[in-house]
Amino acid sequence: MKTSGVICEYNPLHNGHLHHLKTVRENGADAVVAVMSGNFMQRGDVAIMEKLVRANLAIKAGADLVIELPVIWSLSPADQFAAGGVTILDALQVVDEISFGCECSDIELLKTAAKVCRTCQTEYDDTIRLFTRQGHSYPAVLQDLVTRLAGPDVAAVLSHPNNTLAIAYLNSLSDINSRIKPFAVQRKGAAHDSLYAVSEPAVNVPAAHAYEDTSLFASASYIRRCLDEGTDCHRMVPQASWKEITLAKKKGTFASLRNLESIILYKLRTMEPEEIANIAEVGAQGLANRIYNARAATSLDDLMDRLRTKRYPASRLRRILLHMLIGITKEDIYSLPPYGRILAFNNTGKKVLANSKGIRKIPFANSPSKLSNYSAAAKRCAFLESRATDIYQLACDTIGKAGSDYTKDIRLTENTTE
Repeated sequence: MKTSGVICEYNPLHNGHLHHLKTVRENGADAVVAVMSGNFMQRGDVAIMEKLVRANLAIKAGADLVIELPVIWSLSPADQFAAGGVTILDALQVVDEISFGCECSDIELLKTAAKVCRTCQTEYDDTIRLFTRQGHSYPAVLQDLVTRLAGPDVAAVLSHPNNTLAIAYLNSLSDINSRIKPFAVQRKGAAHDSLYAVSEPAVNVPAAHAYEDTSLFASASYIRRCLDEGTDCHRMVPQASWKEITLAKKKGTFASLRNLESIILYKLRTMEPEEIANIAEVGAQGLANRIYNARAATSLDDLMDRLRTKRYPASRLRRILLHMLIGITKEDIYSLPPYGRILAFNNTGKKVLANSKGIRKIPFANSPSKLSNYSAAAKRCAFLESRATDIYQLACDTIGKAGSDYTKDIRLTENTTE
C-alpha cells in the first residue's frame, strides 16, 4: 500500500486542497496521511474553525488519517514547522512520500535550492545575522546569498512562499535521513496569500470524495478575508466546508484573533523584559525591549504598528504574541514532536495505523492523557496543547468551555460529504 503524507492547515479546506489531494491519488497513493495544524496557524493566527472539525473535513475530502501538528510546531517559522510535520510522518515508518503544493514542481531544482539554503544557514550564518541586524529582512538576505552562490535561477525559487516551505520539507527529510520521497504538486489557480479568486475547470473528484462545485480557486487568505467582510465565497470551498463554516458562524464557534485582543494586551502588560526575552522567536534582546516598550498599545492594530519593521515581519510578531499567551519558550521551539495525536481517521487510516504498529519511532494515540505519560517532553507538549486549546475557546465568537482537549471524542469518519 503506497502511503503519501501531506502537512497542512486547511484553514479552511478549499478547492485548491481538493486539487492537491486528487493529484496525490492520481500519482498512485492508496492512503493519505495528513499532519494538520491544531488550533493555531503558522502565520500567527487562530484557525477559523477548531481542529476536530477541520480534521473531519480533511477525511471527507480524501485524507485517510489526520494527525495533529502540536502548537509548538504549528506556531513556528517554516523550518520548525516543516521539521515537526516531517518528524511525525517519518515516525510512522510506513509513509512512502511527502506531497506538497508549490509554485515550482521541478524537484531537482527544489533540491538544489534546499542544499544551497542549508549551506547559507550553516556556513554563512554570521553574514545573515550581520545583515539582519542592520535592518534587512531575513528572506531578502537569504535570497541575495543564494544568488551569489548558485545563480539567479536557483534564487528565483525563493520568491514564492510555498517553494520556501517545500525547501524546508526537503531539508527536514535530509536532516533525519528519512526514506520518504518528495512529490511536488503544481499549485492551481490563485497564488499563496493572493487576494483574488481564479476560475478554473471543475475538478473531477472521485465519487467517494465528491463535492459539487470546485470551479473557483482562491487562497485561504482571500477566503478568510471574504468571510471577515461578509462576502459570499461559497464557490471557493467544497460544499462540506461551507456547511461547517455556516454552522460555526451560527453556533458562535467561529474564531478570530480579534477576540483575543484584550488578553494579548493584558499578557504584555504583566510581563517583564527578562520574561519576554525567554519567549520563542524573540531572539535578540533588542526585540524583547521593543515588545516591552509597546505595552502602552491600546489595540492589536496599535500594538502591531508599534512593533512592525522590515526586520520583524508581521507573521513573526503575531506568533511571538501568541507564544507569550500560551507560554511557548525558546527551549520548546527547538525540540521535536514527542508523539502523534490522532484527530480523525477512516477504515484506510486504521490500516495505516495497523501497518505501523511495532515499528513507530514515537507513540501515536488519540488520547492526550495517555500520550502525556510517555515522557517529560510529551507531558510538556500535551500541557501546552491543552492550554492553547483553552485559549482558543476564548477566540471564538461565543466563549467555549475549558478542558475540551481532554473531553471531545475521536470517531471513525467516512469519506462522504454527508
